[in-house]
Amino acid sequence: MEPIKADKTKSGSAADYHTSVLLEESIKLLFTDKEGIYIDGTLGGGGHAAAILEKLGKGGKLLAFDKDAEAIGYCKKRFKDELEILGGTRLVLFNDSYNKADSITEIFGKVSGILLDLGVSSRQFDFAEKGFSFRFDAPIDMRFEGGIESAEAILNNYSENELEKIFKDYGEEPFARVIARRIINNRRVSPIKTTFDLKFAIEQSVPEKILKKSLSRVFQALRIAVNRELEELSKMLENSLKLLKNKGRIVVISYHSLEDRIVKNFFRENIFKEKEKKSTVIILGEPIPKFKILTPKPIEPSFKEQQQNPRSRSAKLRAAECIK
Repeated sequence: MEPIKADKTKSGSAADYHTSVLLEESIKLLFTDKEGIYIDGTLGGGGHAAAILEKLGKGGKLLAFDKDAEAIGYCKKRFKDELEILGGTRLVLFNDSYNKADSITEIFGKVSGILLDLGVSSRQFDFAEKGFSFRFDAPIDMRFEGGIESAEAILNNYSENELEKIFKDYGEEPFARVIARRIINNRRVSPIKTTFDLKFAIEQSVPEKILKKSLSRVFQALRIAVNRELEELSKMLENSLKLLKNKGRIVVISYHSLEDRIVKNFFRENIFKEKEKKSTVIILGEPIPKFKILTPKPIEPSFKEQQQNPRSRSAKLRAAECIK
């Protein structure tokens, strides 16, 4: 996995990417060592990355990941000075999934912190290209870089039961069965190729008073299925215990209940208990790493932040510290 070098390409603008959510709170919980190594697993427009770099000392390092090539291109421009003038010593960009971070400790060593802001950037919703939004008529693809199966392929090839399961499990959509059946019927006449083809099937299936919520839930469910987002999150949480050094921290900002539930349950399943440490005798190898939970209740955006940035309203932040 090769790091990205700086270049002169243009890709997006600051307005294309969402305002960083819970910025002050997340950095305060994440940052413990100005000379440490940190992972930003969801770089986006670089808002959190910029805040980390402001605190890093000359010996510190930020390893930033994003599967979206355009996000990487934008941040190569935004952090040009960091990448070129400073010789790229503090910032390394990777156009890849954050799950590839488990291969870097052999090169860089254990890390002091991991940040995951799981929200999809505003750019994905405000531009039609990938078909993430039901507001624009566009080919329905929904793949980030490296995605295998498009949303179009799923909608036209999966069975009614498989589609229902996606909408129910990943979108918690109460009309999942009705929508799945309508898609099957519609595609017999003509393939589902665009966002508006899918939107039309949903409009035919649910009461108008809940249409917008159903549209959001179904589009969310498809995006999660296409990009295997929940599987990737679970894998990264497992990897975090290996990646983090003693007292290293992980901070996760989620935007829907499915993500938040995975984070909450994983932290609880791996909770550190002082009495276990005292009573456990380690015969061979190192002690099994555990988490000390730093947020007994998730931190949510203030009323002021929600007013300034409506897309932050569903955000929940959870943080934990690795104990070895």
